[in-house]
Amino acid sequence: MPDCPDTVADRRTPTVVGVVGAGLAACVAVGFGYASLIGTIATLRTVHVWVGTAWTALVLMYGFIVAPLLRERDTDGAYAIVGRLVPATIVLLPTLAVVTITAGVTMALTYEIVWPMTTLIRTVLGVAVAIAGIALLGVLPTDVLIYRELRSANPDPERVVSLGARTATLLTVQGALQVMMLFLMLRVAAMAG
Repeated sequence: MPDCPDTVADRRTPTVVGVVGAGLAACVAVGFGYASLIGTIATLRTVHVWVGTAWTALVLMYGFIVAPLLRERDTDGAYAIVGRLVPATIVLLPTLAVVTITAGVTMALTYEIVWPMTTLIRTVLGVAVAIAGIALLGVLPTDVLIYRELRSANPDPERVVSLGARTATLLTVQGALQVMMLFLMLRVAAMAG
């Protein structure tokens, strides 16, 4: 496989991409820290909306653009794609998820929209739990397995591509749920006034 170096450590670009992804994640975490500790609820809302938008855009891109690319490519091509994406997304996507969800929960408690427990609120909570479950219990562990495989002395391209396809499938479902959540949140925002 001439286009696929042996390990992630042998490739400078994924390392740089991983550092950039970690840097972006750190900026998001600092922004959330500022908004929750020093800023107003309006600042927290802004962080929630912008970070949630970035998270949703990345999930949709991965699920609806990368997933078909992985299916169309041979093992070498798909291995190269997954090997470039995972080092950046392994830190960035979970950070975006945690910040978005935590800011949303904080706002819900601040605006006291959780009670009474209406059908709309139950639906929002159910979709939020599904999204968080997919992101933190499905995508993240799979990405860790991919990264460990890429860092191994003799990575198995078939395993990397198989795990990458699993991540892409999970992110396709998660992306659809996140779009549903956008519409639900518009209803909640209208309800909150």
